[in-house]
Amino acid sequence: MKRIIVRPTSSGLWHVEGGGFGDLLRRARECEEWATAADMRFEGVQRLLDAIPDEDVVLDWNDGGTRAAMELIYASAADHLAVGEVEMAAALWENLAAMDEEDHMSVNVLLALCYVELEDYDCVEEAMFDISTKTPEYHLLTLWSEYRRTGGIDRDALRTLRTRHKEWFAEFVADEHPVDEAYLADSRSERPSARTEARELWFATAAVWERNADFLQTIKKA
Repeated sequence: MKRIIVRPTSSGLWHVEGGGFGDLLRRARECEEWATAADMRFEGVQRLLDAIPDEDVVLDWNDGGTRAAMELIYASAADHLAVGEVEMAAALWENLAAMDEEDHMSVNVLLALCYVELEDYDCVEEAMFDISTKTPEYHLLTLWSEYRRTGGIDRDALRTLRTRHKEWFAEFVADEHPVDEAYLADSRSERPSARTEARELWFATAAVWERNADFLQTIKKA
């Protein structure tokens, strides 16, 4: 097992050295059993978090080894969200958000989504403060929060999503979300389309909507 060192650099950002997290991510992706892969990722995250000192640490996204460590935390949080362990998912994304001030992986969106499912609306408000009101994610989260809180629909958010972010609305209420060649090619491009970006978030959060299918059915019919 490779020793993990987390140390500051002259830029003030921190690097993660050792750990073999890039290799771990690759081996987990190649693993045929999802549960085994998820265990591999979580064990790696535990080793990483144990190695991070108890002080303010901001990680360097531009360093390859450090980025792999950050991606590992993200992936493990997604694993926990997928099986309904929402509190653990939120805790891991909170750790990541604290160490990535520029939020390279849009963790605030996922945190807000988790907080809604946990019915922690103070944290929802705090997370959404950092999400632009001009984005489709903001209006989707507004709809989700209002529905979870009251069972009703925020008509302004619904109108905005349906008129200004048509591709996002269409993706989230679609019956199918194919992983076809066109989607894969677009997702690898420098500027993915709005529909592809929406589908990527749908895949990242699919377990939430499966647990709360009535929400998407309601906004589709509204």
